[in-house]
Order: sequence, then structure tokens, then C-alpha cells
Amino acid sequence: MTKIERAEMLMRQRGHGWWSQLCEMVPELLALSGTPQPPEYHAEGDVAIHTRLAIEACPEDCDPDLLWVALLHDIGKPATTQQNEEGRITAYGHAPLAAAMAGDILSRFDLPEIRRQRIQWLIRHHTFHHSWQLDNAEALSKKQRKYLLNPDFPLLLEFLRIDSLASQGNPDGMRSYEFYKDIYLKETF
Repeated sequence: MTKIERAEMLMRQRGHGWWSQLCEMVPELLALSGTPQPPEYHAEGDVAIHTRLAIEACPEDCDPDLLWVALLHDIGKPATTQQNEEGRITAYGHAPLAAAMAGDILSRFDLPEIRRQRIQWLIRHHTFHHSWQLDNAEALSKKQRKYLLNPDFPLLLEFLRIDSLASQGNPDGMRSYEFYKDIYLKETF
């Protein structure tokens, strides 16, 4: 069994000790424990808890790249998380940093370049809904309409659903998923 197959099996089956075994394979995951998140968006707890919940929200038969996105989407948060004097927690820039780190990690696994690039794109753009800030489909720009046509957008949308399920206590995530899913279906079919 290759390292890739072993990691994907651990993420799919989630048997006893699966997270510890993944941390041995990807030591960068250890820094997720204790990295705080804003409780109003992440009542589930720190980044490690959120990441485990994201993997657990993936269907067992999902695209294997979705598992890697769930595992690595917030890997940049330990380096970018800050808390200001009022107590507000932010992690600005975590998505591009996570995408770069994912490239390095996935290279160690000898994941094929095409998959690495796809996973990195998905991680880099996993917060797209925060920057778009749309309230209706008519407000889509030409650039956003083109973005919807990216062949990987459906998987990005599925990850928005997974990430939202793992963000316990934040109903806005699922509303965003439903909203962008409706826009995607209207614009592409």
C-alpha cells in the first residue's frame, strides 16, 4: 500500500487512532491543536477539531481529492491566526498559505501533479463565498460567471458544504452553500 493509499484509507475509514496516524504522516497537523478559531463561527473548537469534523463529514465514497482538501484546507491557520485586544480572532491569508503548504505536503506523498494542482486550487479558493458577498445571482460579475464554469467548481461547492457542516454553530455556512449551489445550477444548466 502506498503512502497516498494509506492516508486516504485512514481518512475514509476513520478507525481507532486515525487522527494520530495522520499526524505522524503529516506532522504539520500537530500545530492545529490549540489554534483558536472565532467561537461565533466555530463553536466546535480549535482548528484540529474542525479539521477532524470536516474529514468526518466527507462521504466514505467521495472523490479522494475532497479528503485532502478537508485535511489541509486550514493548515495555514497556525501561522496566520491572531487575536486582537478586543479578543477577535482572525486568520487572514490562511487559504493561500494553506495551498502552498499543501503543495509541499502532497509532494512528499508523491501525489501526481495534476491532483496536487487541483487540491491546491480548491484550498486556495475555499473561502470564495466570503469575498463574493452576493445576495442575488444577477449581481454576478463576468469573472464570477467564468469561475462557475471551472470544472472543479462543483467540488469546491461540495467542500463548502463539508466545511459548513464542520463549522458547528454557524448556520450561515449552509445558507451560503445552498445559495451558491442554486446560482451554480441556474448559471450552468
